Amino acid sequence: MDVIIGRRLRARRQLLGLSQRKLGEIVGVSFQQIQKYERGTNRIAVTMLVRAAAALDAPMSFFFEGVGPQIAEPEQPMLHGRDNVVAQALAKIEDRKVRAAVRTVIRALGQS
Repeated sequence: MDVIIGRRLRARRQLLGLSQRKLGEIVGVSFQQIQKYERGTNRIAVTMLVRAAAALDAPMSFFFEGVGPQIAEPEQPMLHGRDNVVAQALAKIEDRKVRAAVRTVIRALGQS
């Protein structure tokens, strides 16, 4: 993980034409420390990664995209036109029991 983040740090820095020294000055560390981050020798703290992301004009997701377990998005039913209005109206019902009863009726009607 540290190596992957370091490679992305280096790639973004080089794309922007920044030296290790310049990036180090911006984020407040030595160029040697930037070298260690880029090689994955030293783990970069989240606060430092936030500073580096800002300096490199990159979202934090840039450093983590595709890393770690991939969790599928929960399947959402497709709502069309007036269905969306009904769903929004259901969400506005404050009484929990009434909302549950309406959901029960909708499910029952959907099974017919």
